[in-house]
Amino acid sequence: MMDCDMEKRARETIEAIAAKLDRRLIEGRFDEPIAKVAWESKCEAKSPVTHKDFNKIVADFVEQIYEKALNASWMLTDALAEAIFLLENYYNSPAYGPGYAAAVLHANDAAEGGVQAVLAGLAESVKNVERKKYIDGVFTWHLHSCSWELQCEIARLLLEDYRPYIPPLLCKCVPAQLVDEIPSIMYTYICGDFTLQQISLCNEKHLTAETLPGREMP
Repeated sequence: MMDCDMEKRARETIEAIAAKLDRRLIEGRFDEPIAKVAWESKCEAKSPVTHKDFNKIVADFVEQIYEKALNASWMLTDALAEAIFLLENYYNSPAYGPGYAAAVLHANDAAEGGVQAVLAGLAESVKNVERKKYIDGVFTWHLHSCSWELQCEIARLLLEDYRPYIPPLLCKCVPAQLVDEIPSIMYTYICGDFTLQQISLCNEKHLTAETLPGREMP
């Protein structure tokens, strides 16, 4: 009875994590609203873009992202500092390389997209940072209070159910050795499962178009 109860709790925990990490849910919470605000925040900047102008543009942009796209319950106390932090640590221009200084140079190169390209990269940085915070938070929330025995049972079920998504070397491990790998195994599975669903959906549409030529594709 004890083992059955442990397995039930482990499966409930896995299902709860998987539900909160659903790809569509994350896209609807982060990707889509950030992309919408970025699209609406068209910037007409005079050339050359000075450091002062650049700083104002990126600070205003980041503030709009957090306020309108992420509905942050807190207000940025220093939007410019946040923008510079994001550019310095996460921005990478294909033409000028990583960091804040590269972004300033990129902003003055109209042939490479100029300011709009920089803002697009900045939006991508915000999206990736906030997605990671959310994902890490989900795992922390659901796993931090689990006993060692429950975490081992979760790892055992992952070995049993997610084996095709686990590297062969890890498949040789016993559950206790995989406790620290629970987040990476689950997220790899969820991403892979979503990709397979998308491929399946595309194939269904393709077959429908070929076998039922008189009907419109959805």
